[in-house]
Formats: sequence, structure tokens, C-alpha cells
Amino acid sequence: MKKSLVALAVVAAVPAFAQAQTSVQLTGSVDVAVESLNKHANSSGKSDLQVNDGVWDGSKVGIVGSEELGNGLKAIFNLEYEANADNGRLADTDRFWAGQSWVGLNGGFGTVKLGRQDSPIKGAIEAGDVTGQSWYYNSEDLAGIVDKVDNAISYATPSMGGLTLAVAYASGEATAPAGNDRLNKLNDAYSVGLLGDWGSFRAGVAYQSIDGAKINNIKNTRQIAASVGTQLGAFGAGLGYGQSEVKYETGNAKNKTKGFYGSLSYQVTDNGTAYLSYLRNDPQGEKNTEDGIGLTYAQGLSKRTFVYGTVGIGKAEIPGQDNSKPRRVALGIRHFF
Repeated sequence: MKKSLVALAVVAAVPAFAQAQTSVQLTGSVDVAVESLNKHANSSGKSDLQVNDGVWDGSKVGIVGSEELGNGLKAIFNLEYEANADNGRLADTDRFWAGQSWVGLNGGFGTVKLGRQDSPIKGAIEAGDVTGQSWYYNSEDLAGIVDKVDNAISYATPSMGGLTLAVAYASGEATAPAGNDRLNKLNDAYSVGLLGDWGSFRAGVAYQSIDGAKINNIKNTRQIAASVGTQLGAFGAGLGYGQSEVKYETGNAKNKTKGFYGSLSYQVTDNGTAYLSYLRNDPQGEKNTEDGIGLTYAQGLSKRTFVYGTVGIGKAEIPGQDNSKPRRVALGIRHFF
């Protein structure tokens, strides 16, 4: 009798689970360009014409999904594979899901994610970048800030008047050998960010700390970022600032890198947009400066297919050495799916 009741209960429960709304999507893009590099832009030290992946933003394949669990609760996940479409190889040979790989829950309480994911500081950096962190000299390289973390747990509040608070902890998961009882904290990261999105205006500010566990005499790395951006009709503009400070175990020594960027966009036609970006990084400890400007035009052939042309002009000043002046020109195609 008891077995019959249990069986009936299981059978009754199955339709309820079967009726849950589940969504799984395959997304991504393929981005390849013909790129001309001068000797300063090419690692070989010689001018060259190449076919390269990722001049816009790289080729990637993503699997994203969600399941309605009832009462406003939803399960969510994201798996993102990054590839070099020019040669078919992995963009990151050390990991398959090099983009993101997380699972989480979303509801009225906010969003919780577990796995490899964007740090809250990434949102603070890209809030003002109207290029979408694309093309040459964009905000992605701001001050050497780490914007993606492994082994992480994060929480983001629901939007409150356009404001969202996000916090994250990432475990370095190292094993401490004899003589270094802090190595189990190696690469442990803590990050908190406040993001604002009011449609035509966006802003973000964030702080992040990464433990160095005495490796290479590094005590910790502290990073901050802030940006603002606006989109008014066909015109977009944004500014951002970032700072990364490495503190060492001995001598109270520090090495601070400061950086800032600016970006502009203008929708020239219904399907064509021009972009202008500028990035500058100043590694204080080495008295070097690196900056560059990028100019791009992207023309949509459809909602999913674009052709683009982009130019990057940079300069790196190193005391006592010849200045490097990299030049890059690319013509490419990107298709979204």
C-alpha cells in the first residue's frame, strides 16, 4: 500500500516538473579580419599582412539558458567558449569555457551566480564605453585590471531606481606548502561595485582586492574603476578611470598603474555607426606611458552580419629606449548567431 502511494506521488509530480518553462539558446559570433601591422605592432618586429580573429571582439559560442521554477524563481546558466576563427584553435589553451561558465538563481531577491564570471569591476569599467569594449584601444585594457574571476560566488541586488549593487568573492584554491601559510589565499579576490542604468545615462564605480600570498614578494593588488556614459539620439560618449596598485611584502614598496579612456559613437546611417576611442595607461613604478587612439566604422548588412574597417595608432614611451609606435589597419566581417 505504501509503495503504491509513493508511486502515485511520483507520477503526480512528474507533469508539474515537465510543465516548467525551460529556455536554452545557442548564441555567439564569428569575427575575422585582414589586418595590416607595422613592425611595432607585430611580435616578429616586421611589418606584415595577416588574417586574424577578434579585431572587433573575438569569435565565441555561448550556451545560455533558464528554467522557471515558480513563485518568481528562475534557474540560469551561461557557458561560453572562445575560439580563434582564423585557425580553429582555442583562444585560451588552458581552459575550454574561457568566456564564462556559471550557474545561478534569479528572483525577487536578486541574482546569485556560482562559477567563472565577470567581476563587478568589469561593469564599472564598461558602463562608459560606448564602443562595447571593441576595436583598438578600448577600455578592456584599462590599467591592467582583472575583470574576470574563477571559482567565484556573486550576488547582485534587483535594480532599485536604476541602481544595482554587486558583490563577489573568488577563491584562489591554492594549496599552502610548508613555510607559506598564506598560499591558500593566493589569488583570492573580493570585489564590490555599484552600477547605475537610467536608459540614456549609465555609470559605475567598483573596488577589487586580490591577495598575492607573498608570491614574488607581492602582498596584494588593489584596483578601482569608475566610468560614466550617455547615449543621446545618434550620439554616444563616455569616460572612464582605472587604477591598479601592487603592494609588496618588504620595504612598503608599491607599483601603481593609472589609466583612463574616452569613447565616442555616432550613428551615421540606419545600419552604420562610427566609433572613436582613446586609451592611456601610466605605470608609475616604471615611468612608462602607453596610449593609443582607434577609429572605426561598422556597417550592418543585416541584423546579424556586419562589415567594418578600423585603424589603431599607438605610442609607448620607455625612458632610455626608442619609442614604440604601433600602427594597425583592419578590414573584417562579423556575424552574430
